[in-house]
Amino acid sequence: MSFLEERTMKPDPIVSEVRRQRMAILESFNGDFEKMSRDVMKRQWQGGHKVVSRPKRKPLPDAAPNAYPPQGK
Repeated sequence: MSFLEERTMKPDPIVSEVRRQRMAILESFNGDFEKMSRDVMKRQWQGGHKVVSRPKRKPLPDAAPNAYPPQGK
């Protein structure tokens, strides 16, 4: 048994099923990821759930400079 064979993960049936379902959904959009993404966003907005915006986090005075990576852009 090689080093790589020892460190590979065992197949997970849940992960396999999620991946299979994801591919089936993508195939229903003829493989068009952008079209699928637009449909997902439309469903989210039409779902009636409240959209929450959180205030920007302020760095702590003694925090490391990379503790709060830049967001957006």
